Amino acid sequence: MKKTLSLFCTLLWALTAFAQTGQEIVERMNQRLSERKADGICLTVDVKIPILGNVTTKTYAYGNKRRIDVETSDINTITFIDDTLQWTYIPGSSEVALTNIKVGKTNTSNEPGMDEGMFDDIPGNYDITINSQNSVKWELLCKRKKAIKDDDLPKTITLEVRKETYEPISMTTKVMGINCTMHHFIFGVPESKVTFNLDDYPGVTISDQRK
Repeated sequence: MKKTLSLFCTLLWALTAFAQTGQEIVERMNQRLSERKADGICLTVDVKIPILGNVTTKTYAYGNKRRIDVETSDINTITFIDDTLQWTYIPGSSEVALTNIKVGKTNTSNEPGMDEGMFDDIPGNYDITINSQNSVKWELLCKRKKAIKDDDLPKTITLEVRKETYEPISMTTKVMGINCTMHHFIFGVPESKVTFNLDDYPGVTISDQRK
């Protein structure tokens, strides 16, 4: 009996030691993202805009370079961005538009969530609770703190985090009636994926629109 009680107490202590709050999970996730920054990242963003329809972007990031594939009901575009230049291509067209990056506009601001600390605002501005969990993931509910009056920050965010790696699975939120979901986070993007190469587009010419 004493042995069984001792084992139970040991297991209870272990469970308590490994118990984590939502805040701690997000902080560890942010640490993990920082550690994997040099690997490059790919993610998909689905945006549902009332009346206008749906927009899906798939963004690849490596260092200061980006490739952004945008799909809408009307038109698709592929954009490559580095520190100073932008290449924009509409599939099926015969030209790629080459333009300068506007002064004061950095490439990390072109895609929501693609800055270096895409979730850094959450721990300080949100109350985070574990909404549900299973053997694979946590689902966290993040509610903006009452003291935070910044309307640019969504009131609520639902965040899924993988238990094994502390890497994000998805993030869903709503701002000004626009629903946004980030998902399919993939680490390990080669630099060639975010570098424009004219040879990849046979029969296409560059329209140099730099000023």
